Amino acid sequence: MGEQDRTRADWEDIRAFVAAAKAGSFGAGARQLRLTQPTMTRRIDDLEARLGVRLFDRGLRGVTLTRAGELVYDRALSMHRASVDIERLTLGDAATEAGDVSISVPEGVGGYYIAPDLADFLRENPLIRIALDCGFYPQSPVDRHVDLSISVGEAPSEADIVATPLATLHYSLFASREYLETYGAPTRLDAAAGHRFVSHVAQNPEGTGTKTEAFFALTGPALAVNSSTAMLHALERGAGIGVMPTAILAVAPNLVMLDVPPLAASTLWISHHRDALKSPRVARVAAWLASLFDARAKPWFRPEFVHPSEFQDWSWPVATARA
Repeated sequence: MGEQDRTRADWEDIRAFVAAAKAGSFGAGARQLRLTQPTMTRRIDDLEARLGVRLFDRGLRGVTLTRAGELVYDRALSMHRASVDIERLTLGDAATEAGDVSISVPEGVGGYYIAPDLADFLRENPLIRIALDCGFYPQSPVDRHVDLSISVGEAPSEADIVATPLATLHYSLFASREYLETYGAPTRLDAAAGHRFVSHVAQNPEGTGTKTEAFFALTGPALAVNSSTAMLHALERGAGIGVMPTAILAVAPNLVMLDVPPLAASTLWISHHRDALKSPRVARVAAWLASLFDARAKPWFRPEFVHPSEFQDWSWPVATARA
């Protein structure tokens, strides 16, 4: 009995360690495990004493892993995932409907095309908890484990990763109506190059042609940002002309697309480990994400470019030439 108790206590200590490492504090980890903070602290202290190393640096704003803690965390996380697999096998599909699903996604895609629909999903799936990591703080991720990853550009090439096209983003030039009424609405790229330009430094759509490359070479940004949210708000308030996907009109219909050909297109991919969809809750979240980018209902996500003026049931402004 005593040996069994020690084995059980060891595993509970490891669970406490993983929770604290993920949450970044003993208090938050304790709440996740429904423990008191003194119990959480005691379990971490016991684990450190048993291993003979310090696993955490304690600070006023929480805890961070030491080098030894990082090494232990990698192995403890593997044990934690193994325990989840055991529960999945022994408790059946019903148990796997409850739990966490972590999504890694670019900030603009997460903020504009996923977050607005999260409330409905959570109401319909109350046992699933979503961690949406938009990548702003790589040193402090929402969850170190990623179940589903959404990326723009080339498909991930790792052997054990499955990548599926989710949507196509078509990029064109946008500005506010007020800006264009004041400074004119150019209908040629060379004319647009003379306007105030708002640039997203991480924006690098594939498929750009010679004219588009020449346009980017001519533009000197009046405003450079690394946030899609900041870029959108700047454009809405008249900061200048900027490159955005036509899909942005679904959330910002007050923007005006210039009457110039689209500049480029990029593929949006959803990827996951080859075994990830064996979890019903991960499969359910993946199916929900796919529905958000359904090109049959949302033509701005189609592989071929569809001009906003052709979108049925949408009245979106397109700039016309100004004398």
